[in-house]
Amino acid sequence: MKIIEKEISIQSKVALKGTLSMPETKSVKSPAILIIVGSGKLDRNGKVNKKLDLKLYRQLAEFLTSIGYITLRYDKRGVGESEGDFLTTGLWDLVDDAQAAVQFLKNLPEVDSKSVIVLGHSEGCTIGTAVAAREDLGGLILLSGAVERISEALKRQRDLAVVDIKIAKGLQGFLLRLFGTHNKVEQQAQKAINKVLQSTDDVMKVNFVKTNAKWMREHFHYNVREDLSKVTCPVLAITGARDVQANPAVLKDLPIYVKGDAQFKVIENMAHSCKLVTHNSSIFTMKKDIVAQGNLPIHPELKNQLETWLQDHYINTQPIQSITI
Repeated sequence: MKIIEKEISIQSKVALKGTLSMPETKSVKSPAILIIVGSGKLDRNGKVNKKLDLKLYRQLAEFLTSIGYITLRYDKRGVGESEGDFLTTGLWDLVDDAQAAVQFLKNLPEVDSKSVIVLGHSEGCTIGTAVAAREDLGGLILLSGAVERISEALKRQRDLAVVDIKIAKGLQGFLLRLFGTHNKVEQQAQKAINKVLQSTDDVMKVNFVKTNAKWMREHFHYNVREDLSKVTCPVLAITGARDVQANPAVLKDLPIYVKGDAQFKVIENMAHSCKLVTHNSSIFTMKKDIVAQGNLPIHPELKNQLETWLQDHYINTQPIQSITI
């Protein structure tokens, strides 16, 4: 069999452009997986620009469709081919858009409407959890960001940055410590955060850079654990042991909140990108590492975990070839 890819439009408050992937021949309605991308100007495939292209969401779609699932991925507001303004888009706008995408899938004649699964990566975990608390879903998959508020993730990242500065070698490390940079990280961050939280503007300048203030305020006020306690569909959460952007340690709390079947896994040598890595990124190497990881395939253990969980809960089909039309 072959995979057919179709360009589609999802009507939310703005028109969102996406890619629907499905097996060419299906005799019965199939489960479908909605892929929700992470934060920033990532498009439906995981691309920011020519240099920074994670490719993750295209890779996930290709893999999941190859084992028998219809998949949908889309450009978020103001990104890629979708309408809207990225900087004025808030968390709840993104949740609305994801709910519109869920409804799009449920209305497709090829889709089993009771088996629509949401897969979120990074910020997509937060959005996916909010959707699962408000929609009747067949399942929820959370990659690299489950059971964690954005304020907690950012604080952990700052703490790791301080450690990196303290142990940095050479002239760069000496100068950073000489000027007390490690002692200023938290103070400067809190100053910027407070400025945003006290504002009412959708967009404002922080350190001379335009910032999506509405998005940040809504994230800081949102408690993902409260919505996890409303989730009744099966949940799978996976984070890499080498993830420096999301905390793998908090996954153990997932079953405390979720009412239904909740499974979690920490994968060794997996980064936030869901790719196989052999070393931890630091504040000094992170950007370079992310660029390099874009050329890597999905971590093989992640693929194994996804396929096993999906097979146990939904269907088991033979791999298929892909074709774009």
